[in-house]
Amino acid sequence: MNKPQQTMWHTVIVGGGAAGLFCAGSFGAEKLLLEHNAQAGAKLSISGGGKCNFSNLLVSPRQYVSRCPHFCHDALAAFRPPDFMHLLRENNVVFEEKENGQLFARRAADITRLLIRRAKEQNTHLKTGVEVLKICREQDAFRTETSAGIFYSLNVVIATGGLSYPALGAGGFAAKTAAQLGLAVSEQRPVLVALRVPKQWRETCRRLAGNSLQAEVLVGKHKEAGALLFTHEGFSGPVILQSSLYWKEGEEIQINFLPSADAATLLQKNKNLPASFSKILAPYINARLCKTWLGPLDVRAADAKKETLRAAAQRLNQFTFVPAGTAGYTHAEATAGGIDCAAFNPHTMECKRIGGLFVIGEALDVTGRLGGYNLHWAWASAAAAANALKKR
Repeated sequence: MNKPQQTMWHTVIVGGGAAGLFCAGSFGAEKLLLEHNAQAGAKLSISGGGKCNFSNLLVSPRQYVSRCPHFCHDALAAFRPPDFMHLLRENNVVFEEKENGQLFARRAADITRLLIRRAKEQNTHLKTGVEVLKICREQDAFRTETSAGIFYSLNVVIATGGLSYPALGAGGFAAKTAAQLGLAVSEQRPVLVALRVPKQWRETCRRLAGNSLQAEVLVGKHKEAGALLFTHEGFSGPVILQSSLYWKEGEEIQINFLPSADAATLLQKNKNLPASFSKILAPYINARLCKTWLGPLDVRAADAKKETLRAAAQRLNQFTFVPAGTAGYTHAEATAGGIDCAAFNPHTMECKRIGGLFVIGEALDVTGRLGGYNLHWAWASAAAAANALKKR
């Protein structure tokens, strides 16, 4: 940054990810954007396998989980998917719609470059490679202590995200700062993530790793349907990632590997055949996969005892287990929990008790489903904060 350090900035934005960059480019006051990575938008540039699932046409409050379920309504209503699509079209960023309303850019880097350019055009002084150490309130201003010095501002925006992708520097700054400022923080956990099975099932999953099938997953009263992928440690795939958003440690999960049929009925109907269970069920599920998953339960129907038939059917239609955990923050798409939304104005993202303090994006306790919803929350919450900051 060539500009001499000011005595007082209008706003300091901490975090140069999706939410921070979008907020910075959405109002024109002179501001300072601090990013701990060497480059802003690092996580954004690799999102969606390099194609950035930036939003979803089906965005609605129902797609989000929070301890304050109504908090996201106003911001989502004020900033819709077409608003971001319009921005991309105006700047000739190519994107496309895929299944289930998902919106992808051709290149994630195109969106990152656009957001950085847009921020700079709106009087943003971007400073990278800076670690923010502490934020505190001093009279009518904020003091932000960093590895590059101390900065004062009238307003502060925390946009440091959650705990996912620790390799890119994700950490607990937002939660730590909130606690120092006397704000409540909901318990954080990795979500949109693979689940690990207990030790007794791990060898079977390892043998099936790479295989996939359509399945239904029940977590409490919440049911998901979609593709399930076996991994060396358990289960992944879209249906598992979505289900992980609703799962809490210690809870049971039930998986139906044969959602198109009732295994008990089919096996009972063919109980006198000399064929094995996996061959009888071959029209409904891959025979090799079924054979491996059933293990010793894959016997000839004509020889099967009632208990064996019932156990085989249950393993296919109602496999119930308590996950041994998740694949962790390193592999999680998002972080559930965060700074308690009850302390913030849902129209502006400003703290009710500490005027001038804004929190946006994943740092707040608002988490979307897989499919572009979390990035849309980044844009919507950032736009809400920016609209409030414009008026100051």
